[in-house]
Amino acid sequence: MRIYIPLDPSDLRTDVSPRLVHAVTPQLKSAVPREDAEGWEMIATLAAADDSLRRLSDSREEPITSLRRIVCVAEVPDSALEVADELPTARQLLEPVSWDDVVAILVDEPGSERVIERALAGDEKAFMASGDIDLLWYDAIEREALASELFG
Repeated sequence: MRIYIPLDPSDLRTDVSPRLVHAVTPQLKSAVPREDAEGWEMIATLAAADDSLRRLSDSREEPITSLRRIVCVAEVPDSALEVADELPTARQLLEPVSWDDVVAILVDEPGSERVIERALAGDEKAFMASGDIDLLWYDAIEREALASELFG
């Protein structure tokens, strides 16, 4: 199954640990039946981006020079997931994901940091506005360069 994994910058330095992830699930298709495949993927992506924002809020161990949400897209066997009692997109990832299984990395466009900073400070309007930020596509092989950029 294709999953959308919320990350914080420190996740770019190691395999992705088990956590709540998002996917196009039967529950999502049932909740939004008139959407198409691309729309369902966008809903799952944005749910993961929202969780990335929460992860940024929780993880301030290292100084991050660029506050941007990060989502990686990976293919995992269905057996690596279980239903989570959260959103219709939610699944619990049961095992680590290797970067070899990552298809892409999505990162907020540069220049969006001020909106993310305000959202992290509790500004609800900024949180809602974060959904309008374009997520730029990176190949998984660009992960180390992204980590360097985000940590400065």
